[in-house]
Amino acid sequence: MAKIQKDIVVDVPVSVAYAQWTQFESFPQFMDGVKEVVQLDEKTLRWHASIAGKDEEWDAEITEQHPDSVIA
Repeated sequence: MAKIQKDIVVDVPVSVAYAQWTQFESFPQFMDGVKEVVQLDEKTLRWHASIAGKDEEWDAEITEQHPDSVIA
C-alpha cells in the first residue's frame, strides 16, 4: 500500500486546524483532484478523486482518533 507523508506549518491553534482537517466532506473545496468525500459512519469515508487523470473511488477507515492530536 502506498503511503504519503508531508509536513506543513499552519499558523492557527491546533483545535482550529484539527476541526478543519476532520471536516472531510469539505475537502473538494480546497484539495485539487478531490471530487467528493462522503462520511459513511464514524470510521468510514468514501472518496472520489481524479488521480493522474483517472477517476478513482475508494473507502478509507479512520483507525485512530484523538481530538486535537491524532487522526489516522
